[in-house]
Amino acid sequence: MKRLGPVYTLAAGAVMAVVLGTVSATTSPTTQNVNAQDDTAATVAEATSQATPTPAAVRTAKPTPAKADYAGRVTGNGGLIAVSVRNGKAVAYFCDGRIEAWLKGKAADGKVTLSGRNNASITARLGGGKAAGTLAFGGRKWTFDAPVVKKPSGLYRASAVVRGANVRAGWIYLDDGTRVGLTVVNDEVADVAIPEPGQNAVVDGVEVDPQDVDEFIEGF
Repeated sequence: MKRLGPVYTLAAGAVMAVVLGTVSATTSPTTQNVNAQDDTAATVAEATSQATPTPAAVRTAKPTPAKADYAGRVTGNGGLIAVSVRNGKAVAYFCDGRIEAWLKGKAADGKVTLSGRNNASITARLGGGKAAGTLAFGGRKWTFDAPVVKKPSGLYRASAVVRGANVRAGWIYLDDGTRVGLTVVNDEVADVAIPEPGQNAVVDGVEVDPQDVDEFIEGF
């Protein structure tokens, strides 16, 4: 029995060596497989990069003022024009003291586009402290440059019923004191004096209150 002891010890040692060897082989990192995965990821990334085109440059919209008032002279006509912008909506008025045109439309991408009765239209760029563009009306076209103006200059409108008659009036005031306007009573031009800035017009003995753009644009 004593002589068998070393045999058992060697056998146990051999078994232990085999077990340790197996454990070592199992826990050793598989460097080759890891590298293969890295190579695969790189290949996929490269293929994705080639397959996905670089997005084209996105066109940047030109700034449009949320609120602005412009007024100036119509070149070659002698009349005045006023354009006002409020949160994407635009209104305009052209008048030379004999004829007039009211227009409405939108303001976006740094310009205004408006239309009115009798095929009246306005297209103008907004920038550099002015509205510059073209007015078409009555089969003719004119250009204009209308700088930014501040109250009391700018556009005013009146709409009322006076002694049973429908009254509509429009006035434009420039910073240099120039002014123009027209009052229409039952669709006929009436002889009504242009009021001083901040004062009421008098139609058939009745005072009519001129409204600024903020007061009438929503219902226009």
